[in-house]
Amino acid sequence: MPRKLAFTGGYKIGLVEYDERPLAPNEVRIQTEYASGKHGTPLAIMDGLSERGQIWDEEMRLFLPVEGADGRYDLSGAPVGTSGVGMIIEVGSAVSDWMVGDHVISFLDVSETNTITTKRKLPWDGPPLWLDGCVWPLGDIDPLDALCFEPAFVSFHCIRESNLRFADTVAVIGLGAIGLLTVRLAALSGAEQIFAVDPLSKRRELALDYGAHHALDPFEVDAALEIHKLTGGPGVDVAVELSATYQGLQSAIRATRMEGTVCASGVYLGEGRDLWLGREFHRNRLTMIVPHGCFLGHKPRDYSRWDDYRAYDAIISMMRQGVLTAPGLIQPLVSLDEGPAVWDLVVNEPAEVVKFGVRF
Repeated sequence: MPRKLAFTGGYKIGLVEYDERPLAPNEVRIQTEYASGKHGTPLAIMDGLSERGQIWDEEMRLFLPVEGADGRYDLSGAPVGTSGVGMIIEVGSAVSDWMVGDHVISFLDVSETNTITTKRKLPWDGPPLWLDGCVWPLGDIDPLDALCFEPAFVSFHCIRESNLRFADTVAVIGLGAIGLLTVRLAALSGAEQIFAVDPLSKRRELALDYGAHHALDPFEVDAALEIHKLTGGPGVDVAVELSATYQGLQSAIRATRMEGTVCASGVYLGEGRDLWLGREFHRNRLTMIVPHGCFLGHKPRDYSRWDDYRAYDAIISMMRQGVLTAPGLIQPLVSLDEGPAVWDLVVNEPAEVVKFGVRF
């Protein structure tokens, strides 16, 4: 039987066997060659600290107090992977655009095979992940770059919805996969100065490779103060916060110039004890946004011109043109058998992992 990585309870993943079902008419079966998954989001969901004692009312889009609500989610059985590359080994009876032997990019689990629908659902009304019909030819795209298409979706909206324009200055705080790709997209957008902030030297070095002009260690310096000094006093036009910490969000607020924009992109856990909204945020009349791609139930701010399909298509196109690349982002690259051990590193020693990849 084929095998895959699966959440097995707590903060663990393990290797499990699974059955393959028959293909539906519009589906293809893919033999996976490379796959990768998210880090911070599943850990935040499993922790559930921000939702304890609360329940989400979808109709009102409001958290309501509920006694005894734990907030934590058991992800047992949920997909570990989000993006992958592989070869089509079987096609459904109604599939005409794809053939056995085609190498493709798609939303793939970290499993030896994946079954994917090729028919898009228009308009898409689901989450901005695992969209129906997202299959693209690999062509000349580096497979390790292709694994970055899903985190690049969030970075894409951080840049676009912050209204970052040519010659603006930007700070990116938190250099996980999404943060590093945000640095790359800011450079491609023509930012005049890019400040990358993270305590891990490996990530700061990658940020410089991707186009950052300055890389700051917030444990060694007051990053916001240094950004003000390096911009001649005022701070940045846009600060994108991706550390998912309130300290990081406070630093983003302090780094932003008067009437600038703070893009709060992390899943913030617990109470905002280190957040001081009566200081720079209030006095400098800042705008704070949460970008599309963070949780569910909303459209991009420039919908209907841009929807999720167009955003993913554009990301793949920029990769195909050789414009959007991320050399060195996928590390470590391990075998399927090594997957559970590398996830333990994600949980317990995150400095050792930028974005894990599995090679089959």
